Amino acid sequence: ELVVGLFVVEAKLGTLEDHGAIVELGGRGRLVVELFNLRPWAGTCTADAARSATWKSQLRARGRNMPARGSALVTPRSRDGHTACASRLAGGATSCHMLLAPQRRPVEPGVDLYCYGPVAVPVGARELHAFQPKVNMGIVHHLIITGGAGWAHMPQASVGRMGAGSPCARLDSYLYAWARTGQQKPIGLNYRNASLSGAGFAVGRGSGIQWLALHIHYQQTSSSPVVDGSGVQLTFSSAPPAVPISVNLLLSMRLIVPARTFFDECVPCRVTRGGHVISYRVHAHRLSRDIWADHFDASGHAQPSLGRISAQEPQIFRHMPRRVLHTGDTLLLHCQYDARAKQSTTHLGLDERDKEMCNQYLVADAATRIDCAESGGLVPSASFATAFAAHKLQLGQVTAVALDEDGQSIYLIHRGPNNFASSALLAEPAIHRFSRDMSAHVSAVAPRTFTVPHGLSFHQGHLWATDVGSHQVFKLDRAGVVRMRLGDGRRGGGKSSFDQPTSAAVHPTSGEIYVSDGYGNSRIVVFSSSGTYAREWGSRGRGPGQFHVPHSIALDGVGTVYVADRENSRIQVFGESGAFVAEWPSRVAASTRRGAANVPISHHLSSVAYNAQLDALVAVEGHDVTLRHPRSGCVLSSTRTTLAWPHHAIVVPRPLPRTSNAGRASVSPLLTGELGFAVYVAELDGQRLW
Repeated sequence: ELVVGLFVVEAKLGTLEDHGAIVELGGRGRLVVELFNLRPWAGTCTADAARSATWKSQLRARGRNMPARGSALVTPRSRDGHTACASRLAGGATSCHMLLAPQRRPVEPGVDLYCYGPVAVPVGARELHAFQPKVNMGIVHHLIITGGAGWAHMPQASVGRMGAGSPCARLDSYLYAWARTGQQKPIGLNYRNASLSGAGFAVGRGSGIQWLALHIHYQQTSSSPVVDGSGVQLTFSSAPPAVPISVNLLLSMRLIVPARTFFDECVPCRVTRGGHVISYRVHAHRLSRDIWADHFDASGHAQPSLGRISAQEPQIFRHMPRRVLHTGDTLLLHCQYDARAKQSTTHLGLDERDKEMCNQYLVADAATRIDCAESGGLVPSASFATAFAAHKLQLGQVTAVALDEDGQSIYLIHRGPNNFASSALLAEPAIHRFSRDMSAHVSAVAPRTFTVPHGLSFHQGHLWATDVGSHQVFKLDRAGVVRMRLGDGRRGGGKSSFDQPTSAAVHPTSGEIYVSDGYGNSRIVVFSSSGTYAREWGSRGRGPGQFHVPHSIALDGVGTVYVADRENSRIQVFGESGAFVAEWPSRVAASTRRGAANVPISHHLSSVAYNAQLDALVAVEGHDVTLRHPRSGCVLSSTRTTLAWPHHAIVVPRPLPRTSNAGRASVSPLLTGELGFAVYVAELDGQRLW
C-alpha cells in the first residue's frame, strides 16, 4: 500500500530490512519505483480506479519475495532533487547532486537559528564528498550540516526554529559548516582535492549517517520578511569512500570577552584516538582575530600549530598537508579577540554584531577522536578540607599558603583577631605548618612578628612574608626566626619604604628579591639577595607595566616575572629586568558580583603562583581557581569554588601511575597526564585552608 503525502511517502510492501524504495512523481503522472537493487520499473498512475488497482497488484506481485522484516522509507521528489539523485545512481551513474534545502518560505526579521530535516540519504548513495552553498548572502550568516542514524521511524522532514525535539539538536555527527565572512560568493568544498586520497563521508546503508539535517543561521536585518530557500548542494557517490572521514569540533562554551582588552580564549583538548587531520575551518565573529590550536605530542613537546588563520578570512573548510595526531597528544585551542575599543563585555552567542564564538573544526579519518572539556580534563586529584577541619584550629583570615621545598610541608599565614585595618601587633603565631596531606599540624611560629600578614612564599629553606600593617617584608627560617627585614616600617616609597606590600618572590638563580608594592605604590621593587635596593618599575594605571593593586608576584624557573594585577583583572608578564612581555586578561573582568563588605571580589585577579615540577601557574580569578600555561597563559583548568573570598592558592604535583611514556623526558607533565595535581587555597573570610 502506498501512502502519498506532500513531503513524505511511506511504502509498506510487505516489510523490509536494510532496503530502500524511492517514488518519483513526474509532471505527466508517471510513477517510477526503485525497489532494492532491481532495475527501475515504470507504471502509469491515473485517476481511473480500475487501472490503479491493476497497477497496485502488479507492484505487490513484484514485492512478494521481499524479506519479512523491517520497513522502508520512501521520499518524494522535491526541489532538493533527492529522488533524481537516487534515480541517477540506480541507472548506473557513479555520482549525483542533491540540493539540501527547505521549500521557499518567508524569513522574519531578526537573528534566529532554523533546522531543516531529517532528510534521508538518497538510496544508493554510499559517499558524500562535496558541498556547495546556495545561499542568499544578505540574510544567511552561516550553515551547518549534521547527520546520524537511529531513527526508529523517520519523521517527516520539516523546517522550524531549533529546539530540543529538532533533528539538529541531536548533533550525531558534524559534516559541514560555512559562514559568509570574507566572501562575495560562497566558496564550496570538495574532498577529492584533499591531501588524503579517497577521503569522504561514509553515508547510507550500513553507515552511521543515514539522515541529514541543515542548520540555517539567519541574520535578517530588513524590516519585512524575506522569502528564502537557501541550502547546500551535495555531491554523492555510489561507491563507499576508501578513507572514511569525520569532523572533530574544538570550541569554547564559557567564552566571555572583557571590554578594553586584547583577549586570548583558550581551551585544552586531548586526542583520545589518533589519526590524520586533512582539513580545518575556524568560526568566530567581528572581534575575533587569529584562531589556531597549539599541538603538544604525548611527551609534552611542542609541535607546529594547527590551522592558524584570521577569523576575518573566509570561514570555509581549507585543505592542509596531512598532519598525524597520536593518542595522548594535547591541542590547546586559541581564539583571539580585539576588544580594546569595546566599552562593554562580549558574551557567547549567535549574533555576529554583538556576540562572539570560538570554534575550530578539524577533519580527519573517521577513527580520530578529540575531546575538549571545559576543565581541560585536568581537575584537582584530592581535597584536604576535611583533614584540615579535623585540627579545629582557631584562625583568623587566612591570606596565603606556601609549599616547602622538601615537598612534604605546607605553610599558611593568618591574621588571628586582626583585620586589614588593625594596627596592634598580632600576639599569636601567624604561621602554621602542616604535613602535605594535612594529617598533621607540625608547628605554629612567628608570634608578635606581624600586624596584618598578607603574602607568603618559600625559597631555599626560608619563608618570605609581607605585612601590609607594618609596611615590611620578612625573611624567616622554618622556626619562625626573622633573618632579614626589608622596609623601614614607615609608609612611603623610594628605596627604603613600602606602602602596604602584598607579596615577595625570589629569583631562582640570582637570589634577587621581587616585592609587589602594593596597595599604595603600584610598583614592583627589586632588591639584591643581601637586601640592597636594585631597581623598580610600575605606576598606577591600566597600561602595560602599570598596576592597580599588584596583589601577588611569582617567578618561574628562568626568571620570568608574573604579577597578579588585581583591580585590572589580569596577569602581567615581565622579563627579570622589568621589560613588559604580555598581559593575560581574565574573564572575571566582566563580573559585577560583590562579596563581603560590598567588596567586588569576583572581578579580582587575586594571586598567581608557579610550580616548577608541573611547569604551571595557578591563579585565583574571582571565585575561580585556574591553572595556566606559563608561556601562553592558556587556561588548562578552571575550578569554580563557593569559598568565602579565596585569596591565594598554590598548585603541587601528585604522582600518578606512570604511563607508557614513563621512560621519556616529559616537557609538560600536566599535558601528558604523567602527574596529577592538588590545589591549596587560602580562604580569607572562611578562615581556613581548602
